[in-house]
Amino acid sequence: MKKLINLLGFAFAFITSILIICTFMTTYQFYYVGQIFNSYLPIQLGVCITMAIIALRFLIIETGKKRLVYFAFSLAISVSLIFFMINLIK
Repeated sequence: MKKLINLLGFAFAFITSILIICTFMTTYQFYYVGQIFNSYLPIQLGVCITMAIIALRFLIIETGKKRLVYFAFSLAISVSLIFFMINLIK
């Protein structure tokens, strides 16, 4: 279980890195990658999923006080990105 969560964390971090590169290339008109990359929604979605996986990783793998603190911060980032994606915060 620990190896699977670590693998998912690294995989989604890599995918999020690619999403960031594609979004910046399209937004700043270096190269047109696709219509979806004209906004920051792919970055928000990638970071949201990655932070949720990292929060789960901290909850399962870490011990002690930092287990709950890191879990809470990671989950707070993930939830706040969901609010931004559905336009509850403008």
